[in-house]
Amino acid sequence: MNPLAAAWFKDTATHLLERIEPYLEMLMRHDVQVVKLISDDPGQVIYEDEVQVVVVPHKATN
Repeated sequence: MNPLAAAWFKDTATHLLERIEPYLEMLMRHDVQVVKLISDDPGQVIYEDEVQVVVVPHKATN
């Protein structure tokens, strides 16, 4: 277990990514800061399935 690990949806998981957009819009309407990150290389993969990867950021592995 790594406290710095983060889950990322794969870009092919469009059916899940589409469901996130309304939540992001709602948060922004209520002045909640939202950061949407897109990366081809988010870190060292420690888990992967059809729709997501769990990674440890590269900075955390150095």
